[in-house]
Amino acid sequence: MIRIVAVLLAVLLTGALGVGGALAQMPKSESAQPKSMDQPKSMEMNKRVEGTIKSVQGSIVTLDDGTTLSIPSSVKVSRDQLKPGAMIVAEYEERGGQKVAKSVQIKG
Repeated sequence: MIRIVAVLLAVLLTGALGVGGALAQMPKSESAQPKSMDQPKSMEMNKRVEGTIKSVQGSIVTLDDGTTLSIPSSVKVSRDQLKPGAMIVAEYEERGGQKVAKSVQIKG
């Protein structure tokens, strides 16, 4: 009976040490911080574009490379400087297949 208890104890300790060793070897980024699937999409989708304005129609700006940006009224930019030939740098996110500016800067 004592041998059976000793064998069971040895098996349990070996199993516990094996799992503990595996956990100890796990990279800290995986064990210390859970991965969240609820990250804001705006953080993932922000992009940047730089170019020369080819045309402006209302709130839509088209660059020389064919990129079109929708510039909502909430974006702080001097509308009279948004004209063909102006160089801009814009951060945008894609919404429904359209590039919507989050910020626009006029260059030179």
